[in-house]
Amino acid sequence: MKWENIDDKAKRIVLRITAKLAEEQEEERDDSESLLVEDMLGAKFFEEEMARRGKYDGRKAFRRLQNRQRGIIIRRISAVACSVLILVGISWLFWMKPEALPVTNATPGERQVVLQLSGGKQIVLGGKDSLRIDEKGEAIQVNGGLIAYNKGIRKEKKEMVYNTLLVPRGGEFRVELSDGTIVHLNADSELKYPVAFSEKERKVFLKGEAWFEVTKNSESPFYVMTDDIRVKVLGTSFNVNTHGMKSTQAVLVEGSIGVKAKNTPKEIHVHPGQMAEYRRESGEIWLKEVDTRQYTAWKEGIFYFNDETLEDIMGELTRWYDMEVFFRSDAVKALHFSGYLRRYEDIRKILATVTESTGVKFDIKDKTIIVN
Repeated sequence: MKWENIDDKAKRIVLRITAKLAEEQEEERDDSESLLVEDMLGAKFFEEEMARRGKYDGRKAFRRLQNRQRGIIIRRISAVACSVLILVGISWLFWMKPEALPVTNATPGERQVVLQLSGGKQIVLGGKDSLRIDEKGEAIQVNGGLIAYNKGIRKEKKEMVYNTLLVPRGGEFRVELSDGTIVHLNADSELKYPVAFSEKERKVFLKGEAWFEVTKNSESPFYVMTDDIRVKVLGTSFNVNTHGMKSTQAVLVEGSIGVKAKNTPKEIHVHPGQMAEYRRESGEIWLKEVDTRQYTAWKEGIFYFNDETLEDIMGELTRWYDMEVFFRSDAVKALHFSGYLRRYEDIRKILATVTESTGVKFDIKDKTIIVN
């Protein structure tokens, strides 16, 4: 049956139930339709009705839906909501087949990176390159996607020598700093760091996203400097991301860190399992408990989206696949999506999974993803 052939009252009820499930604002009404909508949203109604029919178990259906969606958990849909969708006829969610997308040559994670030496010389590196570089008497070893520096510290009288690693969209790379700290840079990121750290402190400068495994040294604190915040570390594992349009985030997995906004003296102490989020509009840092996997799974080759907007998701996908995005409608930007997706999958498979879960369709033209 086509949507235009459905009775007008039935259409209104379907739309109002959908709005309720999405927690969208709706003006107050006092009519028979409102009572019907509320009755249909009651869990008891569904349980009794399905038990009477003896043909359907909402909880089992929801588990089947989870399996079919390959682990995708649809925003705000519980077993009861799943029943609502079936009763009101939104059955496309279960059997809709996404349209095939044109082939794209985007190869994630394999873009060449640039190592800029202290004198300005730039060396282009690939993930399989193996070579040795001399930087003012210091040896730099490149091997299999890792840049490693000689262990040691700089004597205070010697000149501080900096290198910069520039990772483009569609790339990633790792650096082992002179103190043994490992930094894994995500796509579209930049890290400036000394070839050898000083005795008093260890300081690096980040734009973009990186995972840090900092070597412990109580006498020499480690600092990550961004445009918005300073992260102070003694030895720990954490993720810093400046890509957000509205905020910069520091997520702690192990150890402890202190986060402070620039130009303010107050430092926020962060415990494992917490995120410090600097909100640019207010200039404040907010602290909250999080599932750290959502913010660190990228380094394991996984996209982990947890109730994120389609706009934020497309931002991350286009950075990784080195593509652009065009939304035909601003309304779809606010749609939410949750799920696990493999970062090294073809972009077509990623988008097809999002289509199955949200109904949003995508086209690919050259290097642009068009969101319909």
